[in-house]
Amino acid sequence: MTRHAGLGDLELLTARYRDHAYALHTHDSYVFGVVVAGAEKLRINRQAYLAPAGSIIVVNPEDPHDGEKGCDAGWAYRTCYPRAELMREVAEDLELGHLPMFRQGILDAPDLASDFVRAHRLAVAGRTMEAETAMLMALRGLTRRFADRDGRNPSADDSEAARRVGLYRDLIEADLARAFDLGGLADAAHVTRFQVIRDFKRVSGMTPGQYLRDCRIHAASALMRTDKSLAEIAFETGFADQSHLTRLFKSMRGLPPGAFREAK
Repeated sequence: MTRHAGLGDLELLTARYRDHAYALHTHDSYVFGVVVAGAEKLRINRQAYLAPAGSIIVVNPEDPHDGEKGCDAGWAYRTCYPRAELMREVAEDLELGHLPMFRQGILDAPDLASDFVRAHRLAVAGRTMEAETAMLMALRGLTRRFADRDGRNPSADDSEAARRVGLYRDLIEADLARAFDLGGLADAAHVTRFQVIRDFKRVSGMTPGQYLRDCRIHAASALMRTDKSLAEIAFETGFADQSHLTRLFKSMRGLPPGAFREAK
């Protein structure tokens, strides 16, 4: 993993996995990637995909997804994680009027895949202005051709579920080390425990436990940019110990905390 300062500290991952399997997780950023060898099998928002070499993978912010090998040899890919600020700049240039959202998780566009891989290589190599230009144009090309130009229009039921999940999230993030249960969340929202389960499934595609782990990993990732030890971070974010944090972090981020912290 590397980061590119000229693109808002854009995180860029170059990886090859033979047996690794991602646990279901989310990012608060977008995910764009190109499979350069092998094949990846993944789920994005309950939709199953097989991404062979040359495929472009796109995940919207907060959309749950996982991943594992789609062939015996595993897969290799180059991915990046643009934050909303960067994608808003792309959207404004295209006069979208809203942040772009993508309906399909796997895209078939060899020309855009080639553009993305070239931009990724330049960014990893640190060629600042050339990399900035190439990556911005690659993201613009993907957005222009494949983004939903109408935005999302959730139903009233979805809006109520989203409101309650926002409440659950606020409670969780206020004290990540707390031992949560369904009853406490249900009481806070004045609903049943069954409704809590349905809310999480409808809005996030996750169980309440998966959502809680995901929130804790997000918080731990942010704290890894500080000088706090992994043991301190594990304690503050509700993990049993440092090894528990390390094991779950690798299953959801694809690399151990040490490698994540060392990324420049």
